[in-house]
This record gives sequence, structure tokens and C-alpha cells, in this order.
Amino acid sequence: MTRQITNAVLTAGLSALLGSAALKAQDRAELATVPFAFHAQQTSFEAGKYRVEEGSTNGVFRIAEQSGRSVYLMAHPVGDANPNEPKLTFACYGGQCVLEKISMPGSNVAWGQSQSSIEKSLSHKLGAAAMISVPLKAR
Repeated sequence: MTRQITNAVLTAGLSALLGSAALKAQDRAELATVPFAFHAQQTSFEAGKYRVEEGSTNGVFRIAEQSGRSVYLMAHPVGDANPNEPKLTFACYGGQCVLEKISMPGSNVAWGQSQSSIEKSLSHKLGAAAMISVPLKAR
């Protein structure tokens, strides 16, 4: 009898834990309207609406167009973020922009990638970048 109660309590606890993790993962998607073309992970994207999803593993993000084409990004912490101001930050060199940082809602960490070959080339040719932020909004 005691064993059955222990198993029931453990099962209920595990179910609650897994269920809350699944709900949390579903809530980590935001929308961004990017008004200019940009590069992310060596992939070029046109201006448009994008879904930004944070994976269950820290530093893994998916950027997806409305058409379904997407890219996965492996990022590392690059600084502080305002948890109340989620946004994408782009480094723009002339008319070419590269996704620089991702700041998700509720997080005080900004995530970024190492400088891509595209960004290195633009930086070498054009010098310093102008930083442009695009807000993330709840889906």
C-alpha cells in the first residue's frame, strides 16, 4: 500500500514537472517585424515577419519566416538585457544588416553569436556598424 502511494506521488510530481516544462517551452516564442533584409547564420532573409523561438536548451534559437524557412542559431551570453524589452539587435553596415543579439522576454541575458564571415567582411570593408533594434512581441 505504501509503495503504491509513493509511486502515485512520484508519478504525479513527474507529470507536473514535465507538463510545466512543455508549457514553458511553448511560451518562448515571439514575433518580430523586421523592416529590412538581414543575415543570420550565413543565411539571407528578406524584410518581413519572423517567429523567434527559444529552445529548451540555453542558447538555441530558431528564426522562422512565415513561409516556414528557418535557421537555428547557437548563441552564447553576450551581456545584460532588460527582461521587459525583448528585442532583436542588428549590426548594420551600410545597407546590410546582421543579426547580432537576441533578448527574450523575462530574461536578463542577451544572447549572441560569434562574428560570422559575412559580418567580418562587412566590418573590414565598411568599419563600425550602426546598431538597430527591432522589438519582439507576444505571438
